[in-house]
Parts: sequence; structure tokens; C-alpha cells
Amino acid sequence: MKICAVIAEYNPFHNGHLKQIEYIRENLPDTAIVAIMSGNIVQRGELAVLDKYTRANSAVLCGVDAVLELPYPWCGGSAGYFARGAMDIAKAIGADYLCFGSESGDIEELKKAADRMKDDEYISHLDFLIKEEPQTPYIALSHRAYRELYNSEIPDGANNTLAIEYLKNIGDITPITYKRTFPSSATAARGFYINGYMDELKKTVPCAAYGIYERTIPVSTFCVGDVILWHLCNASKEELCRYADVDMGMASRLISSAVESDTYDEFIDHAASKKYTNSRLRRCIMNIILGTEKDHLEAKPVYTTLLAANEKGCKAIKQIKKQSGIHVITKPADHSEVKEQFEFSAKADKLFFIAKGQKTADIFKNKPVIL
Repeated sequence: MKICAVIAEYNPFHNGHLKQIEYIRENLPDTAIVAIMSGNIVQRGELAVLDKYTRANSAVLCGVDAVLELPYPWCGGSAGYFARGAMDIAKAIGADYLCFGSESGDIEELKKAADRMKDDEYISHLDFLIKEEPQTPYIALSHRAYRELYNSEIPDGANNTLAIEYLKNIGDITPITYKRTFPSSATAARGFYINGYMDELKKTVPCAAYGIYERTIPVSTFCVGDVILWHLCNASKEELCRYADVDMGMASRLISSAVESDTYDEFIDHAASKKYTNSRLRRCIMNIILGTEKDHLEAKPVYTTLLAANEKGCKAIKQIKKQSGIHVITKPADHSEVKEQFEFSAKADKLFFIAKGQKTADIFKNKPVIL
């Protein structure tokens, strides 16, 4: 059976995601669609609005055949770490295709950019600019390095950025992209859901997914905001610099902002700057709270967890388990062979469960949703 991998967060699953599934079905009708989906922390450096099993369930109800987890820390990493961790899993499960949306819609343009940005000349020039202008945001310097070397622009847009990162790590998988024109966005759907605008939410998500959202309560990072502030108020700059992507300037800013803030929301506003964007701050905060060091992010995932599947997906998972280079866990309690990585990722799940108001012991009672 051929497998088409999709890298996603489904935070939450919306009509744009449905369009992607329909696109794959139309172009690869006999292929199993296997989503590699973020766990309980997402790439924005926040807790997901729903737990990973519920989000996986919504995806399978809407046409995905199986959902495997991209565990923490990769699911909470910057674009490079996020994409590399997901692509490591895609290659390990033997995916034949990878389908992703992009603002460009031009696979050759994206491949060219990916090849250039892997080149030693580009990497060396970018490193030089970072040393020369440490206060300038990384993304701005990466665009400048590209412009100065190639007299052209990196394809702009959040989805193009991820697409390029996927293509840097694509290996033998065949990439497929399509131009994103559908107006639905996870940001809009998430906003409607969090604020209880259910009539608006209903317009942006498939009916099968809406049935889940109308009987659930969204989770927010703000539910553990006091824990985060307490931790930072009692930390030293030297301690914080142990963690991935945290430098002395970031550490100083986080501590002073935490001490001066009444709420987590106010704290993020105080700490943000031109160099330290909201997303970067949130990712670094998760690194600090969960003890994520650079070595954790640079390692390859040695496991993934089956979160949900339909009949076709179960057949694909059976095939994957026979030939895969990665452990596929179906019961979280059975993690002895990948104990170190699993237990590190479980720290993220425990934070999510605390925010949700649920016993952390329940993590080990989870099981995949089989439809």
C-alpha cells in the first residue's frame, strides 16, 4: 500500500484541511493518507486547544486514514526542528509521498530555495550576518543572506517556510504541493472556538469536526500561566541559558518581564520585542518549563504514537510496523523500549493535563481512536 504523509497540527481541523484531503484523494486515490500530527504542544509554543487524541479523531472523521504523533520536543520547535522531526518520522514509516500546501504552489521554485539554503555558501553567509548583527531577527537575516547571494527572494509566507524546511529533509519521498487559496485558517477557527462563537466556527470547519467541538471545552496555555510566571520569577539567567534557543538577553528579558507582570498575557506583551517575537518567546518558555535542551531537538525521534485510524489506516499501520525504522506505540503504557524519549515527551502531556484539569495519571490510560 502506498502512503501519502501529511504534516499537520489540526489545531483545530478546519475546511482548509478538508480541501487538502480531497486534493490527495483526487490525485492519489489508492493511497493511504497518514497524518503526522503535533502532540499536545504546537509549533507556536502553546498548548493545543484540544488533546491530541481528540484532534486525531476529528481528522479521521474527516477523511484522514491514520494519525501518528509528532511528539514533543519536535512539535514545539522552530520551523527547522519541527520539519526535520516530522520528516524523520515520514521517512521512517516508508512514506511514498508528502503533500503540503504552500502560498507558492510551485514545487520547482520551492526546491530551488531549499537547495540553496542547504548550500554551505548560504549557511556561511547567514552565520556571518548573525554574528555581525545579533540584535536583528533571524528570519530577517535569512532573507537578507538569500537576497545578497542570489539576487532574489525566498518565497514568502508561513507555509512556504515550512515547505522549504520539508524539502531540505525530503530524502526519497516524492513531494506534492498545491497552492493554498482556500480562505479558512486555523487562527480564525481557533479564535471562534476559544471565544465560543460557535455559529462562526460552524462555517469554517467540516460538520464531522464541528460535532466534536460543540461538546468539548478548549484548553489554553493561560491555564498554567501562573505556574510559568512562578518558575521564571525564581530562575537565574544562567539557569535559563541552558535551554534551547535561550540566550542571555532572552533570559534577562523573561525574568524581568515575569517579575513586573500580573498575568501571563501581560508578561508576553512585556517580553516581546523586534528580536524576540511572540512565537519565539513562547517556544523558549516551553523549552524552559519542560527542560528542553538543544540536544533534545537535534536528536531523531525513535518513536511515534498511533492516535487514531480507520480500517484502511489500520492496514497501513500494520504495514508500517512490519517495515518501519521507528517504534509505533499503540498503548502509552507500553513504552519501555523508548523510555527516555517517551517520558520526556510525557512531561508536555502532563502540563496539558494540568491545564485541562485532569489527572496526569490518565496519560497512560489513553488508547487510539479506531473508527
